Amino acid sequence: MEFQAVILAAGRGSRMLDLTSSTPKALLPIGNKPLIWYPVNLLERAGFEDAILICLESACTDIKNALAYNTKLNLDIVSIPTDEDWGTADSLRYIKDKIKTDIIVLSCDLVTNVSLHHIADVHRTYDSTITMLLSNIPEESTDNITVPGVKSKRKQVQQDLVGLDKKGKHVLILASEADLEDTLTVRLKLLKKHPRIRIHNKLLDGHLYIMKKWVVDFLCEKKSISTIKGELLPYLVKKQFSKPKKVDEKLADMSVIPEPDEQPQDVFSFCKEDELTALTHDMSTWNDHTGDMADCYHNDIIRCYAYTMQSGHCLRVNTLPAYIEANRNISKQISSLLLDAEEPLIHSAAVVKNKSQIGHDCMIGEGSNLTEKVSVKKSIIGKHCKIGEKVRISSSIIMDHVTISDGCTIQGSVICNNADINTQCELKDTLVGAAQSIPAKSKFNNEVIVDSEQMMEF
Repeated sequence: MEFQAVILAAGRGSRMLDLTSSTPKALLPIGNKPLIWYPVNLLERAGFEDAILICLESACTDIKNALAYNTKLNLDIVSIPTDEDWGTADSLRYIKDKIKTDIIVLSCDLVTNVSLHHIADVHRTYDSTITMLLSNIPEESTDNITVPGVKSKRKQVQQDLVGLDKKGKHVLILASEADLEDTLTVRLKLLKKHPRIRIHNKLLDGHLYIMKKWVVDFLCEKKSISTIKGELLPYLVKKQFSKPKKVDEKLADMSVIPEPDEQPQDVFSFCKEDELTALTHDMSTWNDHTGDMADCYHNDIIRCYAYTMQSGHCLRVNTLPAYIEANRNISKQISSLLLDAEEPLIHSAAVVKNKSQIGHDCMIGEGSNLTEKVSVKKSIIGKHCKIGEKVRISSSIIMDHVTISDGCTIQGSVICNNADINTQCELKDTLVGAAQSIPAKSKFNNEVIVDSEQMMEF
């Protein structure tokens, strides 16, 4: 077993609480499949047979049930306390005793058709400490998506600055715009090794990483690191161009009190090569300054690399606009994500009556019933929904067990599980929370209806 797979599914979805307050983020439906299915399916397509899945204790049973008949992957589901606010690195630290080899870590909100062997090949080729998945941001950005709710200027998402070498694989600089002022400082030592650095600010970090086992061992000592993306990765990128500190000399001088990072827990004390690996490096083209591998080693003990997707599908579903975008495009992408034969967009157990019109880019879930003269365009209708006569639905997401009565018009909206939309309602760019009941003949435009107290205000 070369890699162990770890899926991180303990996120609370804090950037789309209108959805995740009633449904765990990992179980939000994308194309009538739970979000967690996509990374699980990605591993299964790559040939993995086992994986560790970390989730909140409160969501553990629901996630088990959601995946029970949707995967052949043997999942070791580990629950963490729901009342704890842990980061992704904290979660890895929690399962340290289960980690026996190098690991591949995936976030539960990643929807992609990337071939994992491409990332693994980069990791192997450069004997990387940590290898990350990057993707070019799609031309049609989520910034252009109409989001339900009161119209306001959307908060600009801070982009990452990623500095890559001339081959576009070695990660030399990693910083967030939020952490920078007017200038980006680059050390002279780095420029001497890499005179040509290309800085990108439109690359999506897929939150998919392959890392050596010793990185997890290091995290167990470096408890101040809480997240992979925000803390661990920038730390390792920076440490690439440092050398081990001569701790012994300082310890010999009893007048010098060593700093915590200078004690044996320093990162370099964890990444020692075994004799065979060191001998291989010494005798291979890694040290041949004229060959193809001339720029990959530079005698650096820590090495951070990336694989950048140039085509295909890669999206992180961590905001409401991204959730809408994922569902809007999933009917076009689902065939490239499936392991087996192509699934029909309209489930065989769905009932669509005569004179109903269903667009070619729509999906209808299992057990849903669409009566006479229903029109559905550019929309997803979940499982076991009841759609009345002469209902018009466009550019919308209808989750499971939703009832929409006769004569309703739903446009650009998100209707959550078990909602009840009574006769002749008109909803435009509106989000209806789980189990909400909308009175007959109501009209809502750019609203978020998530609880009974809010309904009283309208």
